[in-house]
Amino acid sequence: MAIVKTGHEIMLLKRAAEISNSCIPVIEKSLNEGVTEKELARRVRRKINSQCATLSFQTLVGTGERSRMIHTKPHVTGRNIVGLGYIDFGARYKGYASDVTVPFIKGKITPKQKRVVDVVLRAYDVGVKSVRVGEPCWTSFAKVDSFLRKHGYKMQHGLGHGIGLKIHERPSLVAATKKLRGKRKKRWERIKKVTFQNGMVFTIEPGVYTKKFGCRIENDFLLQDGKLVQLTKSRMLRA
Repeated sequence: MAIVKTGHEIMLLKRAAEISNSCIPVIEKSLNEGVTEKELARRVRRKINSQCATLSFQTLVGTGERSRMIHTKPHVTGRNIVGLGYIDFGARYKGYASDVTVPFIKGKITPKQKRVVDVVLRAYDVGVKSVRVGEPCWTSFAKVDSFLRKHGYKMQHGLGHGIGLKIHERPSLVAATKKLRGKRKKRWERIKKVTFQNGMVFTIEPGVYTKKFGCRIENDFLLQDGKLVQLTKSRMLRA
């Protein structure tokens, strides 16, 4: 029942997305000023709280070699932001959540890092263009993973997930897995039958992670009248 949202739910999810979007100029300004991971997360939290919303999950900031982690541990540090990195955050408004990852470049990066950034942004476009009403959701993962493998990389996590009252809901844009048993196999049998439908709200978040760095971009989308509507406005920021 939670896969397809009601009109009221969509309204609240759009508002949560708007609140997240209001943080992007804050992030961009902070990068230009030069701040720590911890300070960047604090400024985003303050901006979200000022709009009668809360964080939908603990903000993650990874810069330099910490960007190689899909989920940074610890979530933030006191180190200055430099090089390639990302901030993963979300706003929860009246119970409904948004989920955004904004990638950024502070200063100079290496040719290899530039290549990864280019591949990730192109993979993101592949993911966005792959969504079609009636198509199984897992096929979008397959298309993006295929694109990445042609460039020497692969998807190391799901391409996306539904959002709503929970930060991770169905649909699940994940790999078509065959070697499963028991409850996991039954769960996958249910997941693979889910197709894209109008009223779904979900993320698209391709990423590439090497031993020394990583890059990910994530936005929230609404499928409406057969068209994909972008709710959040994450983009590559440069300072």
